[in-house]
Amino acid sequence: MKGKETQTLRCPVCHKGRIIDAASGTDPSCLNLYGPRQSAKAQWFAKCPKCGAQIGITFPKS
Repeated sequence: MKGKETQTLRCPVCHKGRIIDAASGTDPSCLNLYGPRQSAKAQWFAKCPKCGAQIGITFPKS
């Protein structure tokens, strides 16, 4: 994101891997990250680049 400040959301398992970047000032509570044990709750998935865990992602409805 050139020219924009961002905040990084880290892996909920190892807390080191970068899962997703969000625009600065974005409320991180509008996104839920789940570890492998709660993956049934997720709608999308990403793989942590550090620990290799499958991370579930959901965007709660307003």
